[in-house]
Amino acid sequence: MDFWDTFFDSDHRQRRDIESLRKSEAARKRAENRNLRSLDDQQARIEALEQQVGELRLVCQTLLTTLKESGTVKPEQISEVMHRIDAADGVVDGQSTPRGPDEPPSKGPQIRAW
Repeated sequence: MDFWDTFFDSDHRQRRDIESLRKSEAARKRAENRNLRSLDDQQARIEALEQQVGELRLVCQTLLTTLKESGTVKPEQISEVMHRIDAADGVVDGQSTPRGPDEPPSKGPQIRAW
């Protein structure tokens, strides 16, 4: 601001400044609301993934326990097949890695025991 703006401030200039501040505040609130919605969406996605992991853990434990108790498969056989499946994706990291960026993200299996 220069000398004249400081000493001869007009109502019009003040009104313009107030409106500018209101617009800035409204834009800031919109951005904050967008961020909050994004966080809510991420939290819901995390909860869904945690639910899927828990279901898969239960299924895996059930299958492995059943196979072990029935004597159908030896633990060494399971380890061998797991290693083979792990290596099949090209990355031996103890998990099933997606094949590439063109592979769509999984919504997770629908686990129905019966």
